[in-house]
Amino acid sequence: KLLTRFDRAVSLRDVGELMERIMEGTFHSFLTQEKYNQDMREDDRFDNPYDLMMIYSALIDAPDMAKFFWENSRTPIATSLIAHKIFLFLDKMESQWARVDEEMTEKLETSAREFENWLVDS
Repeated sequence: KLLTRFDRAVSLRDVGELMERIMEGTFHSFLTQEKYNQDMREDDRFDNPYDLMMIYSALIDAPDMAKFFWENSRTPIATSLIAHKIFLFLDKMESQWARVDEEMTEKLETSAREFENWLVDS
């Protein structure tokens, strides 16, 4: 668990719920399933962490790192769709937060287009 600036631990379940919100009902994360969260131990490992790392990279606005994990993903079409949606969501949030930064907006839109193009090319 990661401590945020609010001294609240962010769990994998929190990440799953955020992903479901960003995907607007088109994605159901296994991270939100009660059985998964009950069975998860601190020393559990993921068989294929690339999908989750790609999602994390997109959420922190690291498109180059997201592309690396996307290239190694077992599900490149699904992860490309998710990354595309994340970058569009971040762009939308950027404008709603009234921090309209032209450079950031362009960067997020470019990242969203790149993942959309990689999806089409997959």
